[in-house]
Amino acid sequence: MSNVRSADQTARYTTAELFDVQTYPLDQADSPQYGAMVREAIEGLTSDNCAQLENFIRPDILAAMQQEADELSKEAVFHQANLNPYFTDAPEGTPADHPLNRFSPRRHGMVRGDRFARDGVIWSVFQNRDLCRFVAQALGYEQLHTYRDPYACTNVNVQPEGCEFAWHFDNNEFTVSFGLKQTDEGGEFEYVPNLRSRDDENYDAVQKVLDGDRTNLRSLKLRPGDLQLFRGGYTLHRVTAPKGGERQSLLLSYVTEPDDITTSDKAIRIWGEAHPDHYARDCQLAGAESETP
Repeated sequence: MSNVRSADQTARYTTAELFDVQTYPLDQADSPQYGAMVREAIEGLTSDNCAQLENFIRPDILAAMQQEADELSKEAVFHQANLNPYFTDAPEGTPADHPLNRFSPRRHGMVRGDRFARDGVIWSVFQNRDLCRFVAQALGYEQLHTYRDPYACTNVNVQPEGCEFAWHFDNNEFTVSFGLKQTDEGGEFEYVPNLRSRDDENYDAVQKVLDGDRTNLRSLKLRPGDLQLFRGGYTLHRVTAPKGGERQSLLLSYVTEPDDITTSDKAIRIWGEAHPDHYARDCQLAGAESETP
């Protein structure tokens, strides 16, 4: 049986206890202020594929989240690889300066979702239904669900000093993150909106950015307590190396299918091991395939 329990069993904190509902009235979905908040997020996502809502978390809750993340950061699973912006291998014969052949180091750590106490603040933020509803509305979904994968449901991303997330496009549809720890220097989120499209990879423009062109570049700092909604599939982006300390952010994963969960092979590739729920998912998928005529 999964150790990931439902929101009703684990939501220790109310919406008003977790978030600055005076500025961001998550618990007042019928209010004009709530509608304005949704429109503000939609406007940012429509124009730049990015919306940043500052000081979204209450200061006391933020402090508790930071303490929880710091205590767990030593358990982060670290990844190190040389990757191109597409997380692929370059086809044979690709020119050396082509974006497909531009590989850069990437190193960061991720705290697994099963490490978070189910009565803690981080888990309560993740399970909060009002936040989930707002994220869905801002991103244009009729409904979203908290991801039930035991490892990838929610994670703290740990970026040590000097470690950069190189330029890349995301494979997922969107990311939802909260700033937890930020350095005075470095650790900047840089992005170039809509650099490619479904029909055009626009390799020439990508190559210019990789070569240092900052003409259409946007830059922001995800400060502690800030909420960021981001569509990175068509937006080239990176996080510069923090200086003088460590950068941390909280990643919340939402999905359109309530029973969605990854397979054991993908879990092993990312985390080095799989959970019983991942093997159960393998069996479920194998059974579905055997029933297909």
